[in-house]
Amino acid sequence: MRLHWFIYIIVMFLSLTACKPDPLGRALKGEFEPNVNNLVILGYCQSCHIHRTLNPSEHLTHVRTLYDRVPYTTTTQCRACHLVSEDTWNMKHRKTIFPTAVAQNRYTAHERRFLKDNPEIAKGTQ
Repeated sequence: MRLHWFIYIIVMFLSLTACKPDPLGRALKGEFEPNVNNLVILGYCQSCHIHRTLNPSEHLTHVRTLYDRVPYTTTTQCRACHLVSEDTWNMKHRKTIFPTAVAQNRYTAHERRFLKDNPEIAKGTQ
């Protein structure tokens, strides 16, 4: 009988830990402090073989010069240019907002939402 309870407890524990939310999705949505968001996003980027040598300070400094408006030109957060969305079936889609898309005004709703969530960046634009 003890073995039965032991197995039951292990199964319950594993099922609870399997439902842990995705920290990358939470970071891209801005659910953590800005520096924690950047660390989670950076960790994800550096897990890829292409970006394993990514230097975050150089990347952010260089990328800001490619854009033509706020929030991209003044941000210190990775999630200004990187976001995640979910479709009808809860499939997650990670996107990078490239300068050409910004020039075509394709992400104006994201820009407004980002500036609303980060008033310190919005103050710098006035």
